[in-house]
Amino acid sequence: MSSNSSERTVSAATGAAPATASNPLASAHHFVSIKLTMRNFLFWRTQLVPFLRGQDLLGYVDGETPCPSPTIDAAPTSGDSASATTTPSPIPNPAFKAWIKQDQSIMSLLISSLSDEVMHLAVGRSTSKEVWESITSALGSSTRARCLSLLGQFHFLRQGNSTATEYLGRAQLLVENLALAGRPISLDEQNLFVFRGLRPEFRAMAPSLTAAGVPVTIPQISDYLQAQEFIHAEDFPATADGGFGTAPAAHFTGRGRRNHGDGGQGSTNGGGRNRGRGGNGRGRGRNGVPKCQICRAQGHTAVTCYQRYSG
Repeated sequence: MSSNSSERTVSAATGAAPATASNPLASAHHFVSIKLTMRNFLFWRTQLVPFLRGQDLLGYVDGETPCPSPTIDAAPTSGDSASATTTPSPIPNPAFKAWIKQDQSIMSLLISSLSDEVMHLAVGRSTSKEVWESITSALGSSTRARCLSLLGQFHFLRQGNSTATEYLGRAQLLVENLALAGRPISLDEQNLFVFRGLRPEFRAMAPSLTAAGVPVTIPQISDYLQAQEFIHAEDFPATADGGFGTAPAAHFTGRGRRNHGDGGQGSTNGGGRNRGRGGNGRGRGRNGVPKCQICRAQGHTAVTCYQRYSG
C-alpha cells in the first residue's frame, strides 16, 4: 500500500468546542467572589451566570453544549485508491478531548466557589452540568415546602428600625427567591406584604400609592420611602446602628404618662397630702392625733372602736 494510504484527515466534529488562545477561567476569581452557602444561592447564581455567559461557557452547565463523541470515523484522502472499498476506522476525536478539558475547568470553578457546608453537593459528580444540577435541585428547589416557607417569611416581614433600603432589599430578595422556587408573586401581593410591614409613619402613604388602582414595583416604593425618610429626618433621629429611633407619638405618649403620674403624686403630696396620709398613714389625722379606721373619728384607734361597739 502506498504511503498516501496511511495519511488520514479528521473530519470536523459537530459541536466541537472552539479553541481559545488563553484560559478564560484564569481570572474567574476576580468575578466569582461569593462562596455558596445554604442561604445565598440566589446571590451565588447571580454572579456566576453572567460570567459563564460572557465567556460563552454557560452551555456546558445548562446542556446546550453537549459532550461530543469520543471517536469519529477517519475520512480517507483523495489520493487513496482503496477509499471506495476501505471501511472507515474510528479514531479519537480531538473535539472530545478539548470539551473534557474545558468542562473540567468549569467544574473546578464551581467546586472552588462552594463553602464547606454545601461541598457534599459536588461529591460523586463528574461533569460541570452534574454539579450545577445538583446545586440547583438542592438549593433552588421548587418544592411546596420551600414556597410556603418563603411566603411565611414575606408575611411576617417588618421594617422595624431598619432603613427603607434595607427593608425593601429583604422584600426584593424574597420576591426573587419565590420566583426561583417556581412561585412568582404578583405586584398586588408584593404591595400588600410590603405596605403591611412598614412602620406606622410610612404606612400612611399606602392609600395614596394604591389610589390609582395600579400596583407599584418595589423600586418605585423605595423612591417614595426615601422621600418620606428625608421629610421625617428630624422627627426620627438615627440610632447608633443606622436605623431610626422611636416615633414622636411614642415619645409624647410616654411623656404624657409620666406627667399624669407626676400629677397624681402632686395631688397626693400637695393639696391632698392630708388625705393621702390619712389613707396611707394608718390612722394618723390632723397634728398626729390618731384617727379611727372604722368610724373615722379622732382620739381613738380602730381597736378601741371595735371593742366599744362589739361590747
